Amino acid sequence: MSRAFAILNARLVDPASGRDEAGGLLVENGRIVDIGPAVRGSHLTDDGFDGELIDAKGAILAPALIDLRAAIEPAFTPGGETLDTLCAAAAAGGIGTLVVAPNASLPLDTPEGLRALRHDFRPQRLRLHAAGGATRNLAGEAMSEIGLMGDAGALYVSQGDGAIADAGALRSLLAYASGFETWVALRPCDATLGADAAASESEWAARLGLAAEPAIAERMAIDRFAALAEMTGGRVIIDRLSTEEGCEALSRARRKGLEIGAMASIAHLSLNDVDAADLSGTKRLTPPLRAESDRQAMVEAIRSGLVDAVVSDHRPLPADAKARPFGDAVPGSTGVETLLGALLGLVHDGQLELIDTLRAVTSGPADLLGLPQGRLAVGAPADLALIDGDAPWVAHAQDGRSVRRNSVFEGRRFQGRVLQLFVKGAMVFAQDN
Repeated sequence: MSRAFAILNARLVDPASGRDEAGGLLVENGRIVDIGPAVRGSHLTDDGFDGELIDAKGAILAPALIDLRAAIEPAFTPGGETLDTLCAAAAAGGIGTLVVAPNASLPLDTPEGLRALRHDFRPQRLRLHAAGGATRNLAGEAMSEIGLMGDAGALYVSQGDGAIADAGALRSLLAYASGFETWVALRPCDATLGADAAASESEWAARLGLAAEPAIAERMAIDRFAALAEMTGGRVIIDRLSTEEGCEALSRARRKGLEIGAMASIAHLSLNDVDAADLSGTKRLTPPLRAESDRQAMVEAIRSGLVDAVVSDHRPLPADAKARPFGDAVPGSTGVETLLGALLGLVHDGQLELIDTLRAVTSGPADLLGLPQGRLAVGAPADLALIDGDAPWVAHAQDGRSVRRNSVFEGRRFQGRVLQLFVKGAMVFAQDN
């Protein structure tokens, strides 16, 4: 049972309710029992409260972040990312709930594998979940045992970075998953138009001879998913929406009343293909970085609520996977420790309001997947992040808690970082002074 405590003199920011006001919050037995301007230290002590009083000194108090897409490396990878290092980095980034998603090296495509991973989750203090692999080895062919994976704890199923070329196979997957009301996360790419693309289709990519993915391929894929979802009643999550064309296709699907959610990577809200033009392997991502007009469309999609969740898309990689020519570098970036800083950068630049930005990492993903956390409300779990919204810092991977150094934000200046993080009413991280 966690201790009773109160956080006072905070800026309470709760995207679920639209609350943004000065006040305090009281926690008992791991849950919020009171919140608002009336929660003050003098009143609590007069009422005989003997728990800890924490003076926020005007800092932001928000729900702990929810990150729906991160990766770990397979067990026994020399020098690889472990659950311990992943959770340490995530906690420092304000993430209270983290979903380990499948990838080619760790497909998570069997109920037994998911149960084993959940067993490994138990010692960790964050809320950890797993997403199952939608098809065997993520090959896009034989369907995984989706119902049994749900029983084993899969929060959703995902096809990872790959596409399912066979429309019949995708139709069967969505129809089968719908019987269990399981969300299927699909990367909006075409199996032929964007296979192994290192860059978004552009003049500079053509000049350098890079394999490139046209933005229209994302629109085509989303239109295809929408048609099959309409046919089957399937529930689809667009996994890493990244283009203006894709946003327009998603809007059309939503207007039809289809159950289609969307995630976006923080990199695609913060960076564009000009950033990738230095050809550093750290900028090789999936999907590739897009044009500035696409990045702006993604920011608008956060503002409007078209995108449900912003994800770190954390993928730890060894140095030799990135120290290659740009087109040969393995795609992926670490991200759990820089997710909040990059989001707050959009606020400081005047591109988004704080409450809209935090919605995409709190109540947005919680509402998408039916999680009780992600809100500041009486009775809600006390998963809380106390944030200094103005603290300056520079992202240097060697200073981070992840053991891997492949950060797309290396050297970037941020404002805003976590002071304290609480999960289930227990403090799991405190910033060193």
